[in-house]
Amino acid sequence: MSIKGNGCVDVGSEYCPCYLAEMNNCITCSRLRGEEFCDCNWSGICIYNEFYFLNNRKREMRKHQRYEILKRENITDSIIIFTIKVPHILARDLKHPGSYVFIRNKNFEHYFDIPISIMEVDDESDQIKIAVEVHGIKTESIKLVDDCLLIKGPYWNALFGIKLMKKAKNINCLVIARGIAQAPAVLATDYLLKNNNRVDVIVDKGSTNTNFIKRYTKANILSDKLNLYKEEGQNLIKSSLESVDYSLVLICGSNALQKEILVHVNDYDNLNVALTNNKEMCCGEGICGACTVYDSCGIPMRSCKTQISCITR
Repeated sequence: MSIKGNGCVDVGSEYCPCYLAEMNNCITCSRLRGEEFCDCNWSGICIYNEFYFLNNRKREMRKHQRYEILKRENITDSIIIFTIKVPHILARDLKHPGSYVFIRNKNFEHYFDIPISIMEVDDESDQIKIAVEVHGIKTESIKLVDDCLLIKGPYWNALFGIKLMKKAKNINCLVIARGIAQAPAVLATDYLLKNNNRVDVIVDKGSTNTNFIKRYTKANILSDKLNLYKEEGQNLIKSSLESVDYSLVLICGSNALQKEILVHVNDYDNLNVALTNNKEMCCGEGICGACTVYDSCGIPMRSCKTQISCITR
């Protein structure tokens, strides 16, 4: 599989232009990369013009806000689901597949920010649900939190292939999800169902021992009993692809799992693929470089902001 950049996920939003424009490193605008001529494919409001009228400065960026935890549910010793009350505009902005936020214990500094995918959004009651797996220093810091969390968002690049999902209407979709990566799959599955798509799901519960897809969506579960790394799981994926004319496959899991599944996907010419973005997220603004990936030409891309297309053939 090779990858290529497919534009900035923040372009045209209330957070554009951003720090990268100030530093002459804009992902979309060639003029704001120091080039002499306009050579962008963006058809919205001109970023360069916006930057000029802002006196060559970025827009106000996302800030941490304290939000109330309405409910805390311990699914296992290491899996916690938080239901959080947020402003209506934030709930609305987080409804899109691939949405995530940074969360933090209010008693810790910004080094403890944790990028967490949004699992469910109720924009009528202005509530969001997130699933947190406790397995390191950062997540240990929120293990006992039950009153509020510091949240910074919205961010939208937890999935690659967002445009494919937003275009999906009246088609057959296959979602394959394992472990805690079911969380972004829930939001994406719900989005696909609302656009009148058929959505079949193969779930490997992994260490979570929970089927989040069944719990939070009405998708058709093909199986939740198999290990996707083993032959029986791989055979189910293969037989599912052979028996149904799927147009879109969403793979939510580790890089290793994605690699295993893409072996089967490569056999189908007209099958679009979307994947979870598994790179390390640190600042979320394209500054620190922790999320850098490289395309087939060796050009670095900031995957916290750059939408990436996956070329499987």
